[in-house]
Amino acid sequence: MNDFSTMANDYLARKAERDAAANTEIAEMKAALLTSLAAHGIVTVEIRFDGYADSGAIEQTTFFGADGKVVECPDILVAREGKDEVKLASLLEDFAYAALERHHDGWEINDGAFGELLINVAEASFQLDCNLRFTSHDSHSTEL
Repeated sequence: MNDFSTMANDYLARKAERDAAANTEIAEMKAALLTSLAAHGIVTVEIRFDGYADSGAIEQTTFFGADGKVVECPDILVAREGKDEVKLASLLEDFAYAALERHHDGWEINDGAFGELLINVAEASFQLDCNLRFTSHDSHSTEL
């Protein structure tokens, strides 16, 4: 029978492995996305998400060109080493879900969370803004 310390250490070791794998996958997706977006004149991507009641989804993805105007998502396949080619829109969605899972696990549970993932292609920056919802109450009892 395992004691609690052994189980906790095993859990933490497996979690560290999962986190490292997720970080590697996210880094690979970032590189592929930046290359594809830049090649098609996309300078900014905004991905909005919302989740609650044990369900969540990417609500909207908006692409901006160099002039700041909204443009359509290029209908292209994106290649990644050792992976099947996927549509750019699918890779962006997979990336957003992977980032949420890695940094805000449970974002869709109970009161959930909402926010956006902003990709600045020129600066090669990815900013995930997540707003966590919660229910609270403040109770008082006074004997008079």
